[in-house]
Amino acid sequence: MVEDLLARTLILVAASGLAVGVLAALRMPAVTGYLLVGVALGPYGFDLINSAEETHFLAELGLIFLMFMVGLEFSIPAILGARRDVLVAGSIQVAVTSALVASGLVLTGVQMQPAIIVGGAIAMSSTAVTLKQLAEQGEITSRHGRLALGILLFQDLATLPLLVLADAWSRAGELAPVAIVKQMAVAAAALVAAAIIARPLIQWGFSRVLKTHSSDLFLLWVLMTALGTAYALNLAGLAPPIGAFVAGLVIGESDFRHRIEEDIRPFRDVLVGLFFISVGMSIDPAIVALAPGTIILWVLVFFLIKAVLVFLTGLVVGAHRNASARTAVILAHGGEFGLLLITLALQSGLVLPDLGQPVLIALALTMGLAPLVIQRNHWAEWSLGHRDRRIAATEVSIRAESDRLHDHVILCGCGRVGRLVATVLETADIAYLAIELDLVRFRAARRQGHEVVFGDAKHHRILEAAGLDRAQLVILTFDHLHAVERILHQIKKLDAAPASLVSTADDLDMTRFSQLDPTAVFPENLAAGLSLADQALLLCGKTQEEAASIVGAVRAKLIQN
Repeated sequence: MVEDLLARTLILVAASGLAVGVLAALRMPAVTGYLLVGVALGPYGFDLINSAEETHFLAELGLIFLMFMVGLEFSIPAILGARRDVLVAGSIQVAVTSALVASGLVLTGVQMQPAIIVGGAIAMSSTAVTLKQLAEQGEITSRHGRLALGILLFQDLATLPLLVLADAWSRAGELAPVAIVKQMAVAAAALVAAAIIARPLIQWGFSRVLKTHSSDLFLLWVLMTALGTAYALNLAGLAPPIGAFVAGLVIGESDFRHRIEEDIRPFRDVLVGLFFISVGMSIDPAIVALAPGTIILWVLVFFLIKAVLVFLTGLVVGAHRNASARTAVILAHGGEFGLLLITLALQSGLVLPDLGQPVLIALALTMGLAPLVIQRNHWAEWSLGHRDRRIAATEVSIRAESDRLHDHVILCGCGRVGRLVATVLETADIAYLAIELDLVRFRAARRQGHEVVFGDAKHHRILEAAGLDRAQLVILTFDHLHAVERILHQIKKLDAAPASLVSTADDLDMTRFSQLDPTAVFPENLAAGLSLADQALLLCGKTQEEAASIVGAVRAKLIQN
């Protein structure tokens, strides 16, 4: 028995490590790797891992911790601060998408309950995949980035009533309005009780535990809070994940939220991985051969119908058509909570395999393709035919600023680092022109009196308008690989190419950016560390010349390596 358990665990860990490692190299989400492992090792694959009770137990724990972390990340002030993007745009997108998909299914003969659950699953997108990809592209603070994240926040919140509905219908076996109202009432009462009773009680417990300075006791109290609340609400008739969400919501506004996130993350990541492996075990690959047309149809629902609805939602809340179009592309995929809803509905029999399996496969496919699609969200502007006109207008204004400049510096990005560089250039009386795409950073730089224009530095026409062929130096103050690669490629095409400097967040990226052949790469942490070391040497009795010599030698050695 023990040997069998160890063998199954070893197979799971090895297969998961291999799949996630390969997909990470391909810049695809880890969830896709876990799903593939479940498909390959489960009953519909090689049948090396069966759906044992232990596996289901760990997967349920993973689901509980997933919902606990979702509740932990919610902030009422943040939601109210972005209420147009979260409450208005989010509610419209989820409601319209769910209603349209559910109505279409009902017209084809599907019962109302499974139609609503499938519609809700289709409305969801992946917060983790989207947030990671937008962060890598530097688009989180853009208008389309903020709109996408606001809608995603509401989607996560909308998971709670959908879970309540799925749980009520699976127990009642029919619409049972009384049972549904009861479940909703219990959920509402739980939230009120959490706000009035549980919040001060749990926070009092955390404050007492913190006084012991025991990290073990703190972690145990976190686990007991999450599991205890899940158990208590399960006794009240709600599914355990809903109780875990309430517990996270209670703690989310506390001062120790960030420590909890860090302490519990290793448990969550492993257990959530097991949950998605169990989801993969429920996917039947034979459906791909039996119903390829149905799967393609559901993929088109994500990529076309859902995208159109998100686009219209953006227009309704007043977003520009370009921002709305890019948001539509960003959210045109399935998400983890969609997988969760369909899987739970399949397991309870609420959704039949003929309907649920093709949706599950299409959902997983769109999640896997999401990073590639999000990376190309700017294509949506081209399809609308407005991008060239907007760039042309920006180009004219930038050219008016740069026509008087020769042997100047082009500063790509005028954020925290860029503004410091601009200040030094101004002090040295060196002509420069900064280009900034983020409106908030652009306005901040303008207020400080810097020579900055609004535009996208990675577009060749913007660089040409900034006088690239007359510049002596181009400084890139962001480390988004795709953008840096495009700008350096544009520089190399010139006969008399200017020098180029690239600033990176840390020295881990030096090799990656050095392969693009800039003049030099400067990690921010290296500069900060050497400056700190210089001050340390002075305080330890070294002269200014000695400290400068030592730090210079270390800098040269590090850059050479």
